[in-house]
Amino acid sequence: MSIIKLLTKKFERTIFTTPSHNQKPIFSKEYNGLYKHDFSEIEGFDNLSNPVNSILMAQGKASDILKTKQTFFVTQGSTTAILAAMKTLINPIDKVLVARNCHKSVYNGLILTAGMVDWFMPEKDEKWGIYTTIDPKKLESTLELNQYKVFIMTSPTYEGINSNIAEISNVCKKHDVYLIVDEAHGALYNFSEKLPKTAIEQGADVSVNSLHKTAGALNQTAVLNISANIKNFSSTSFQNSLNLFQTSSPSYPLLANIEACFNYLTSKEAKKEIDGLIDEIEKMKSELKRFGVEFYDEENHDPTKILLRKNGISGFDLSDTLFSEFNIEDELNNQNSCLYLTGIGTTKQKLEKLKNALKKIQTNPSFEFENIDFQPYPIVKLQPVNAYNRDFIYVNKNDSLLKISNKMILPYPPGIGLLYPGEAIQKWHLNYLNNDVEIIA
Repeated sequence: MSIIKLLTKKFERTIFTTPSHNQKPIFSKEYNGLYKHDFSEIEGFDNLSNPVNSILMAQGKASDILKTKQTFFVTQGSTTAILAAMKTLINPIDKVLVARNCHKSVYNGLILTAGMVDWFMPEKDEKWGIYTTIDPKKLESTLELNQYKVFIMTSPTYEGINSNIAEISNVCKKHDVYLIVDEAHGALYNFSEKLPKTAIEQGADVSVNSLHKTAGALNQTAVLNISANIKNFSSTSFQNSLNLFQTSSPSYPLLANIEACFNYLTSKEAKKEIDGLIDEIEKMKSELKRFGVEFYDEENHDPTKILLRKNGISGFDLSDTLFSEFNIEDELNNQNSCLYLTGIGTTKQKLEKLKNALKKIQTNPSFEFENIDFQPYPIVKLQPVNAYNRDFIYVNKNDSLLKISNKMILPYPPGIGLLYPGEAIQKWHLNYLNNDVEIIA
């Protein structure tokens, strides 16, 4: 029986188990549907930590859809999936190469696994103020000089930029390096020919998808995907690692939501919605180009991520104006550009509102965009596991240069670290620090 049917069938028994609300809202009556289906692992239900029936069947169906060896449902977001993947593949003092534009969860995983990190800098685009792809040739040069156990990268990036995972995978396999791809923003890639191929299809050993980011599911829903071609690691190894991080009281409404999401994504209706969304975005782009709006539209870019800028106004001012005057909120912005995320549930009317607002915004013809100054290569003085929970003191910002930071500095979103504990504070970082700075004593 599916998870959805299990939750919706009528129960005759009297249940004296957690949760105590008895499937009825006590103080939040507006959430009646959520309470109605919120059970613990009662008799006849499955167990996420050791699934044998409904959850196992739903995960198996998702695995067939995604063409994986195993797909695991995760109800605590892609962060939990990333941590489990790292815990499975990385042992203490294993050398790990990490793309610097990875989410902060990877840094946290380095603390938990005691992996020894080297950072790899992705390509960058000063015009748009974003990191772009991983260069396979530069990666190969790095792997030829050092022995690494794992390479961790993000594709697509927050802005929808996809690296050539096929080439990167070939480089990693040549050097016996496991490839983990944070593909959180690529949950729709299996379901439209108008979108890039998935990381698993291109040879990644492990990938992670956030279903809530673009696939229309609830917050915290995610999947961990294991390639059929991964060597020396069983599905049980990943399950054991997941069990270290995930709650022993998983949300059945979220599990059912994951199952329902895949049921929908494999339907003709979903394909029509995804393809229709992409077509509407392209129409919007075509019309707005006549109004001084420029779109990031490089090869292998995810068209559902609308990264734009308008001549005569900074990204910060454009974001503020759209919010204050048109009640439109972006996902992310910088000096030069703004990012608008779309996916399952994005309507034509929503795109029309953005389009009409962008047409109306007044600009200053004398304004000129500036190239973005990107962070320098990090100077790692202490590995993450060694920097964790160290004693620290406060110093004035002006006295902090080349001292070892005890603080994680990162904008959220996208959750990519500008400075991590254990790294030397460089001149570039001073613009992002308060007057009093935590440094490791």
